[in-house]
Amino acid sequence: MTQNAVNLYDRVKELSYTIGTNDLELSGASAGFSRFRRFYDHDDIIFYAITDGTFYEVGSGVFKREDYSSIDTIHVDTIVRHPFRSSNSDDSKVNFPAGTKEVYVTYPATHSVIMGSGLSQGLNIPQRHGIAVWDSENVLNYFSNFVFTENGGLGINQPNPFYGIDLGGDEQDYSSRVRASGYYVGPTGIYFQANTTGANSNDVGLNSEASPYVGGRQFVHFKPNLTDVGITPSTNSHLVFDVSGVVNEYLLLKKQSAGQVFAGPLTSCGSPPCDADYPSFRLLGSGDLPISELDTLYTTNDQLAITSGYLASYTDFEILSASGALDISISGVQANLDIHTSGYVSDFRDFEIASSGRIDTYLDSASGILYPHTASVSKTLAAMSAGDVIAESFTVNNVSASSNYTVNISPSGNLNENLLITHGFVASDNTVSGIFYAPSAFSGQTMTFFISAHEVH
Repeated sequence: MTQNAVNLYDRVKELSYTIGTNDLELSGASAGFSRFRRFYDHDDIIFYAITDGTFYEVGSGVFKREDYSSIDTIHVDTIVRHPFRSSNSDDSKVNFPAGTKEVYVTYPATHSVIMGSGLSQGLNIPQRHGIAVWDSENVLNYFSNFVFTENGGLGINQPNPFYGIDLGGDEQDYSSRVRASGYYVGPTGIYFQANTTGANSNDVGLNSEASPYVGGRQFVHFKPNLTDVGITPSTNSHLVFDVSGVVNEYLLLKKQSAGQVFAGPLTSCGSPPCDADYPSFRLLGSGDLPISELDTLYTTNDQLAITSGYLASYTDFEILSASGALDISISGVQANLDIHTSGYVSDFRDFEIASSGRIDTYLDSASGILYPHTASVSKTLAAMSAGDVIAESFTVNNVSASSNYTVNISPSGNLNENLLITHGFVASDNTVSGIFYAPSAFSGQTMTFFISAHEVH
């Protein structure tokens, strides 16, 4: 018994006297034909046809041998009827009248398959390894771009398939492309060929002399992007970028602490030029500042020290120059005053008498301005470290802590080392204080200082 298979045999026909729609009971072979039991076993599926010369029926049936079992109800060879075509308008079982019928093996038109080559111009002669396709309900056709080989390869547009399914054709040809609602990747993964030769060897960005695309086998749905954490040498990209790790991956910036800058090595890393290195997040250092470009904007300690000497020399020179001009100016005024006084003695006396009280008051107020309080004091300055600030006291008689003064302190000669006199002031009665700043180490020195205090109203 071969279930779900239909076999065709020639010259098989028997007589039957079945009445109505009952299963067909077979009564022996017709003259010149063989019985069904010669070729078919019990429960084999067959294609049958039956006719009494007036009515007919074509169908698929199940052959039952009367000697197969002693306990069933079959007493003669029988065919169980399942018609799909009959003389009835609805193709149902024919209700046969009494009389002789012929039952035989047939090849129904609805189930027949015909090789179409030779029937029309578009129907081709099949070739070895070719796969037949339906050109109509009953006709098979052949196309050379669809083949199957002994090693199990199925080729589409590929006459000699190497893989299980081998799809050929040009990249511009739509028939060389695959589209599906989904793919299942087994344990062998997906293999990408290296783009060193072939049609894809010139893909932009995938293959170049600097970075050829090496291809490889992929087992997961995607390979996530990675930063260089744990890689030697590291370019520190992991300090800046983070990756989400999902399909359609996002590149994200990492949070950084306040005051951090992303920069290369400090300019003070060694004798210039410093070796280039990968950037990192760190605090901004003084070595990051381009000193050669900042010289025009900021004054250094060395420049302040040099300038202090120039300032002292310039002040001394201007004071000496002004004193001579003042003497000349006072002498001229005195001469003019004598002339004026001699010509207007009487008027001047009257005016002097009237103004004596005012002049006295004015002279009292202006005495401090016209005649400053001065002193020459020898002072030993102690040693100072770089950045130290000290106050030194000088005795100047007749200055009062309750009045306002402008104070000038000038050394009698040059200081041996860098030292700045920042300012002076009346600290208390008969005492003037001077503030000294050492931009660099000062070893100490004894010298004379000239102090003048001009009272200001």
